[in-house]
Amino acid sequence: MASDVFENKTLKSQDFSKQSLEHHSYTECSFENCNFSNCSLRNAKFISCHFRNCNLSLVKWEKCRLQEVKFTNCKVVGGEFFKCDKHFFSVSFQDCLLQYCNFSGLNMKAASFQKTKIKEGYFTETVLKLASFDHCSLDGSMFHNCDLSLANFSTATDYVIDPRTNNIKDAHFSLPEAAGLLFSFGIKLD
Repeated sequence: MASDVFENKTLKSQDFSKQSLEHHSYTECSFENCNFSNCSLRNAKFISCHFRNCNLSLVKWEKCRLQEVKFTNCKVVGGEFFKCDKHFFSVSFQDCLLQYCNFSGLNMKAASFQKTKIKEGYFTETVLKLASFDHCSLDGSMFHNCDLSLANFSTATDYVIDPRTNNIKDAHFSLPEAAGLLFSFGIKLD
């Protein structure tokens, strides 16, 4: 399939499920109420794009470029973001459901997660320096060998972070949720 280039377009209520958008390029485009479930976005480029109310479950992200991309009120299940182009990866999430998503090995410095449910997310060797997890639930999410320095977890809930295997220098936490930092030590709080 030949690659297609789109600029300054708004696509509404499109069903891309099980389709291939490989090698397509989107710049400053908006996607509203679109279904991308099981869609192949291999080698696609999204630059300064915004996804609103979209289903992005089981998308194939291999070598996909996500640069300055915003996701608002989207559902992403099984997002293997670690397969994206690591050199051009900058995303933000607001009011989203991220379930079983893998962000391992990515540089997500200053990433913004706002009012997002991150259920069983996987962050290994992820750079999250200065990242914000504003009013996020991190139920079952795993952080291992991550740079969480200066990250803001002060309004986040349901996290378990091992300070022995993550850099949490100058990160912000609040009680009582900060007790999740003690879980790996086997400490019981009453």
